[in-house]
Amino acid sequence: MDRGQAEAARGDIAAARRWFDRASRLLPGDDTAALLLAGTCLGNDDPRASELFARIVLRQDVRAAWLGLALARLNLGDMAAAAEALATALSRFVVDCPSEIAGIADRIVRQAGAGGWCGIGPGGTLFTSPGGPAALALDLSPVASRGGRLPPGWQSAKRLHVSRDGKALLGSPIDVAAICRIEGCVWERDGGVEGWAWHPGNPEANPSLTIQLAARSGKPLRIVARDLDVKVAGGGVLARPRRFVVPAALLENLAGPVCVLGSDGRQLSGSPLDPFAPRREAIAAALAVAARFPARLPGGTKSSRRALNVNVVIPVHGGGAVTLECIQSVLASLPRGSRVVVVDDASPEPELSRELDRLAGRRLIRLIRHPANLGFPAAANAGLRACAGRDAVLLNSDTLVPDGWLERLRASAYSASDIGSVTPLSNDATILSYPHLTGGNPIPLMAETAKLDHIAAAANGGLVVDIPTAVGFCMYIRRDCLDEVGALREDLFAQGYGEENDFCVRARELGWRHLAAPGVFVGHRSGQSFGDARTHLLHRNAEVLDRLHPGYGRLIADHSLADPLAEARRRMDLARWKLGRRRGASRSAMILITHFHGGGTERQVSAQCDAARAAGQRPVVLRPARLADGCVAVMVGEGEATDYPNLRFALPAELPALVRLLRAERPVGAQLHHLLGHDHAVLKVIEHLGIPYDVHVHDSAAFCPRVGLLGRDRRYCGEPEVTECEACIADIGRKDGLDIPVAELRRRSAGVLGAALHVLVPSWDTAIRINRHFPATSPVVIPHGDDAAIAAAPAPGPTRLDDGRSICRVAVIGAIGLEKGYEVLLACARDAAWRDLPMEFVVIGHTIDDERLLATGRVFITGEYHAEEAVALIRAQRASIAWVTSIWPETWCFTLTEAWQAGLQAVCFDIGAPAERIRKTGHGLVLPLGLPAGAINHALVAATGLAPKQIA
Repeated sequence: MDRGQAEAARGDIAAARRWFDRASRLLPGDDTAALLLAGTCLGNDDPRASELFARIVLRQDVRAAWLGLALARLNLGDMAAAAEALATALSRFVVDCPSEIAGIADRIVRQAGAGGWCGIGPGGTLFTSPGGPAALALDLSPVASRGGRLPPGWQSAKRLHVSRDGKALLGSPIDVAAICRIEGCVWERDGGVEGWAWHPGNPEANPSLTIQLAARSGKPLRIVARDLDVKVAGGGVLARPRRFVVPAALLENLAGPVCVLGSDGRQLSGSPLDPFAPRREAIAAALAVAARFPARLPGGTKSSRRALNVNVVIPVHGGGAVTLECIQSVLASLPRGSRVVVVDDASPEPELSRELDRLAGRRLIRLIRHPANLGFPAAANAGLRACAGRDAVLLNSDTLVPDGWLERLRASAYSASDIGSVTPLSNDATILSYPHLTGGNPIPLMAETAKLDHIAAAANGGLVVDIPTAVGFCMYIRRDCLDEVGALREDLFAQGYGEENDFCVRARELGWRHLAAPGVFVGHRSGQSFGDARTHLLHRNAEVLDRLHPGYGRLIADHSLADPLAEARRRMDLARWKLGRRRGASRSAMILITHFHGGGTERQVSAQCDAARAAGQRPVVLRPARLADGCVAVMVGEGEATDYPNLRFALPAELPALVRLLRAERPVGAQLHHLLGHDHAVLKVIEHLGIPYDVHVHDSAAFCPRVGLLGRDRRYCGEPEVTECEACIADIGRKDGLDIPVAELRRRSAGVLGAALHVLVPSWDTAIRINRHFPATSPVVIPHGDDAAIAAAPAPGPTRLDDGRSICRVAVIGAIGLEKGYEVLLACARDAAWRDLPMEFVVIGHTIDDERLLATGRVFITGEYHAEEAVALIRAQRASIAWVTSIWPETWCFTLTEAWQAGLQAVCFDIGAPAERIRKTGHGLVLPLGLPAGAINHALVAATGLAPKQIA
C-alpha cells in the first residue's frame, strides 16, 4: 500500500491503482486497501468503483465510502442509487468541506429530481443547496437558524428535518444523534482515568468529555481528547480515536465512582468506574500488612517527626572479611549519637561470630544473635525493631560506606515531609547503578569508593530524584514511615530479594515517596550470598512481587525508560573526565572515531592509541552508543580505556556540547576509522574543532552498503556499477545502517576521503580498490605489521596422531562468518567426511553456526579467544597448515599474521591482502577463488605432503 500511496502522491493514478489492486488481493479482508483501490478506480472511471464502495459500506459506516459510492453511481448513471448514497452521507456525517460536496450534490439533486440537499457542518452550521428559505424542525418542533447556525441545544435532538416548499431536501431527516455520537472506552490507571474517544460522524473533531460523580453531585470536570497517537483494535477504516489521560490529582474533588460522558450525554464503554477503588484496596492491604508486621516492639518508643539520630542495621550471615570490612567502614564514618546494630542470623563462620562478640564487648556495636537462620527479612526486622523510635539505614554486609554518607542521606530524607526512604548510587544497585545502569561495573575497594563518593558529592551534592522504589543494599528509612507502613514481610520472601520493593510499594500506597541521592556513592560487592541458588531465588521472589503488586514491572520499566538520573550520572562522568585531563594537563589530544564491533579495526585503533601516547598525545575515542542514539566519548588511559558510558551525546542536537568537551582536550588531529553506527553529524565534530584528519580504511564500507562485498549468491560480487549494487541491497538488504542510495553513499564517501589529510590503507590491493571507486584519492599504503620480520615457517607436514596415523589438520583462525568463508569451510568439512579424507579442521575462534560444523565430525572449535593468547592457542592445536577462508577482499588480515607467528604456512584464496602478502613472502599457497570443496581439500592435503593415494 505504501508504494501505491507514493505513486498517487506523484499523480500517477494508473500506477497507484495497480499497486492498490495488488494490495487488495493480498489482503482481501482489509477495508483500507479496498478503500484506496476504490478511490483510484473512481479516478480512472473504472466501473469496479461502485462495487468496491458498496462492499465497504456494508462493513464500515464511513463518510468517505458513502460519498465515493454516490459519485461512482453517478458516473454509472444510476441517479436513484447515487441519491440514496449521498443522502446517507449527508444525514449521518458532518459536511466538513461543503464546496467539494456541492458540485457532486448539485448534479445528483438536479438529475434525480430532488428539491435540493442539506447537511450539518462543524459547530452546528447548516448547509443547504441554493434556493428559497428552508424550514427546520428538531424532533418535529419547528426551529429557526440564525446566521446559518442551528439554535443552542440542537445536539440533544435525534432528528433534524429540513424542507423547502413542503418537500424534504436530500439528506433530511439528518440523524443528529449519529453525527454527535461519541465512541470510546475508559479505564482506571494509577488512580486516574485513561481512555480514547472519537466522533465517527465527525472524525476531524476533538471530542469534549465530562467526568462527574456517578451520583451526579459536585462540580464536573470537562476535558477535550486531542491526542491522535493511539491505535484501537477493531476501530475500522479511517477511525480517528483520540487518547486522553486524566491524572489522579485532577480527580481529587471527585473521590468516588465517576461517569465519563460524551457531549451526546452517553457514557463511554467502561463507565461508570471508580478510579480510587484500587488505591483504597491497596491502602487497606498496606495497613493490614503493617498491623501484621509492626515495625515497633510492643510498648516501644514512638518516633518523633524528626528523629535526632540514625541507627545502621546490618544483617549478617557469613561473609567473613567482607562483612568485617563493611562494619569497620560504618564505624569509621558513624556520627555522634548513632549506633550500629548487627543482627547475626546464625552465621556459619565461627571466626566471624567471635569477632562480632569482640566488637559488641567493646560496645562498638549492638549485637542481636538468632539461634537459627531466619533469612534476611527477619534479620532486618529484628534490627529495625531494635532501633527504638529512630530512623534506620538497612545496610547490606557487603557494602563499603564513605565519610559523611549518613549525614547526607539523612539531609535528603528530611528535605520534604512525605519522604519515606532514600538510596545512594552504587556500582551495583539496579536502577541506581553507576557508571553503567545495566550493571557489570567494577567492584570498588575503600579508596575507590571514597573517590567516587567525592565525585558524586561535587557533581550532585544535595540533589534528590524521585524513584519508584528504594534499593535494599543501602536504604535509609524514616521512622515515621516505618511505623506506618510496618516491617518487611518475613512470610513471603524467604532468605531475601524483593522484600524492600514490597515495602516501598506499600509505602507509596500510604503516600510516602522514595528518593535517590545521587550525591552519595556506596560501594557494593553484591552476589556474596546464597551461592548457586541466587538466580533461582531472584526469579522466585520476582514472581511473588508481581503477584502482590500487579503492574510493578511496568512501573520499573517506565522509570528505566525515562531514566531521570541520566543527567546525574553524566555529571559524574564529566567530573571523572576532567580529573583524567588534569592528570595529563600538559598533553594535547588525538581523536579517534570508530565503531564498537571489535575485530581488526579495534586492534588498529588500539595500536593508534599507543602511538598517540608515545607522541605525547592523549587518545580520545568516539564510539556510537549501543543502547540509544548518540555518540559516546572514551578517554583512553595507559593500557586501557576508562569507561564514561554516560558521556553520550545525541547528534546532531548535542553537537555543541560534544565539541566543547573535546576542545578542552586541545586536539591536534583526528583519525576516522569507521562510521558504522554513527550519525554522519559526528564528522561535524572535526569541522567545528578545525583540525586535520586522516582516514584509515579497514573495509569496503565507503562504497559497499553490505560492507563485505558479498552479493546475492553469497560470493564476491566483483564490485559492479551502482545500478547492480542497488539491485543487490534491494534483494538482500544492507549492513551499514544507512538509508541513502548507493550513489549518495559513494558521493558522501568521496567528500570524506577528499577532505582528509591522508587516506591510509594497509595493502596495495586495498589502495587499488579505493582508487578505482574514488579516482581523486591517492591512498598511502602503510602495512599493519612488518611481514619480513616474521620468521619463515617450515614447509607444512602432516600431523601425527597418538594412534600413529598421519592427517592434514587445518587451522582456521578467527570469527568465521559468511564473508570469512563459513559456507566454504562447511562444504570442505562435509566433503572430508563423505570421502573419509585424512584431514580435519580446527577453528581457533568461533563461527556463525558452530553446530553444523561440529555435526560433520571433522571440525573442532576452540571458542573465542583474546588476541594476546592467539599464537599460543594456535600452536597448541598441532596443526599442519593454516587456511585463511575469507572470500572477500580483506584489507590486511591479522589472523594471517598470527598463523605465521605460530609457525604455520598459510593457504588463502586469490583475493585481497592475504593473497598479496602470501605472494610477497612466499609463506604459503594461493588458490583460485571459487574452487570447489573437493579441489580445496585436495590442495590442502597435498600441501602437507601426504601421498596421492591417501586423498583419492
